[in-house]
Amino acid sequence: MVAVRLAGFSHPLSRAAAHVLFWLLVGGLLGALWWLWRGRRAPLRSAPVRVLQGVAAGLAVTLILVGTAWRTVTDLDDSPVCSAPPGEEWVSAEQVGERPLTLYAQKVATWPGTGLAMLYADATDTTVCRYAAADYYVAVRTRARAGERSINFGDVVLSPRFPTVPTEAGALAEHESRHRPQWAVATVLAGPAAFPVAYGVDDFFFPGARNHFERQAGLTSGGYVREGAGPVLGVPQVVVLALAAAALTAWAVHRRRRRRRPPP
Repeated sequence: MVAVRLAGFSHPLSRAAAHVLFWLLVGGLLGALWWLWRGRRAPLRSAPVRVLQGVAAGLAVTLILVGTAWRTVTDLDDSPVCSAPPGEEWVSAEQVGERPLTLYAQKVATWPGTGLAMLYADATDTTVCRYAAADYYVAVRTRARAGERSINFGDVVLSPRFPTVPTEAGALAEHESRHRPQWAVATVLAGPAAFPVAYGVDDFFFPGARNHFERQAGLTSGGYVREGAGPVLGVPQVVVLALAAAALTAWAVHRRRRRRRPPP
């Protein structure tokens, strides 16, 4: 373990995580320079926009490469099988048998996101085990914080705690493993960030048990209480919809004016 000190602040960080932070900075800088050079003939006033676009592109590519590399070098098959709570028996790794090809396709599609989650687990000294029944990984934080929720990252779930009550632990792992195909399909259709974005938008208008992804994964096994299926339209949701409508209208008007503008 090494300590990274910034302005007198000290935080324990693994050496691998420190390297990732360095490469993120390098990726963002290279992306900004490349984007700026690519649009060097554009008006000067668009330079800040090009720099921001370059930084975003550089960070995105760097995160994908880091996640892919870390998942490749991390041998998760050596992770111990998650122990069942007292009074409950789970399927062992030997009883699982041959896995379908769709499972391997899901693992490949979620490779970068899983790698980033495993990197976080390594940096925070999180315990990782394998839920053999679904060939799925559970990373349990050693120190749970109030209000934290379990978060799925492809082939692994980051959990603030692992239930010790019989039937709850297996149900949680089974529920979270059902998010893996959702993540995989979204990644194939629109890239590695598609599922988190889609989930966040859905959860904004359909929070909690109303979330379509959670309903598909199973509300009972996820610890949710059914509270309706319709959207929640409070002040934040109405404001976002109004801003989206205004932005779409402004874009349409701008596009129409450009078409009517005579050629130079």
